[in-house]
Amino acid sequence: MKKPLNILAASLVAGAIFTSSVSPASASFIDTKGTIYEEAVDFLVEKYIAMGYQTHFGVEQPIKRVDAAVLLAKYLELDLQNAPKTSFKDVPARATQAVAALKYAGIVNGKSDVYFGAADNITRGEAAIIFFRSFGYETTDKVSVQPVEESSKFTDVTGRYAYAVNVLIERGIVNGKSNNRFGINEPLTRGQFALMVHRMSQYELPSIND
Repeated sequence: MKKPLNILAASLVAGAIFTSSVSPASASFIDTKGTIYEEAVDFLVEKYIAMGYQTHFGVEQPIKRVDAAVLLAKYLELDLQNAPKTSFKDVPARATQAVAALKYAGIVNGKSDVYFGAADNITRGEAAIIFFRSFGYETTDKVSVQPVEESSKFTDVTGRYAYAVNVLIERGIVNGKSNNRFGINEPLTRGQFALMVHRMSQYELPSIND
């Protein structure tokens, strides 16, 4: 199974976010059983990428930028040991290597030179850009094998978000909130993050000769 290309970050594995003793073999949470999230969440747990809150995964809860970074770095299997340190002063110790590796790979940036925005909820727009970059991380220029429109059908998607959103929509990684609204400034939930990672893991690039 081909891994996706360069994206966003995560860390649902420490502190208040991860208090679960659920084993990878039993990834059935009350809030995922029989839902669209079940397979994606089971994938994250079985791969030791994420855990939940004992009986719940928290699919409707927003995911913070720092937690997204930790999870994404795990999924992409980035080198956490050799990335240059960042100058971010708000990243907790548990996430410093993940954030550094993602920044070094060109997947994430901070809110400023010294502020990552670790405790901020990641927005759907930010997630789109990070996941798009993750695609590029593993596929170099192959992400552009198929032409993608630079304008968007979503009325709330403009500027720097348009191409990234269109690429992810075309590849089935994410959907809009409605036919004409992406929800660019809304927080990404833990369940939505799980879906995006799982869909990336299943994505197969078209052959250049197709």
